Amino acid sequence: MAFAVSLLFDSDVAEAVSACCRRLAAAGISRSMLDLDYKPHATLAVYDELDVAAAVACLDRAFGGVDQIRVALTGFSTFGANSGVCYAALAPSPELIALQAAITGVIGGSCRPHYQPEGWTPHCTLAVAMEGAAMERARDLLEPDWRALACSRRPIWSSLSPS
Repeated sequence: MAFAVSLLFDSDVAEAVSACCRRLAAAGISRSMLDLDYKPHATLAVYDELDVAAAVACLDRAFGGVDQIRVALTGFSTFGANSGVCYAALAPSPELIALQAAITGVIGGSCRPHYQPEGWTPHCTLAVAMEGAAMERARDLLEPDWRALACSRRPIWSSLSPS
């Protein structure tokens, strides 16, 4: 089982992301995120093997006093035509990049390659397992009405959960 360290959004941004997922479902494009029933989030690290209690303790010690972190969802994108994934891009602020790198550093172990600091793309997944045509339809549906979203949030380590 894989484990993820995630940054949850405030209620306004979470609702806006959920609305995008509902629009994709209503258009018959993808129900993937609704079916998975995950709260809207940005995944900061994914581990295939992890001592959860030890990881939470490390994160609490290292980041217990960290103030809220401001994030901005800046646009709609994909990981490429064959990826099957569309997402809301997060602005790669210095604070967000530093937080993600620090998390992988303090937990140690072997984080998945796409979540290593040099390979991580800050994002909030809107749909997965789509064919190329569905990805184009998702873009056509969501891009015209896209507006940047921002929130401030203190990282929540209790969101360390099976992925």
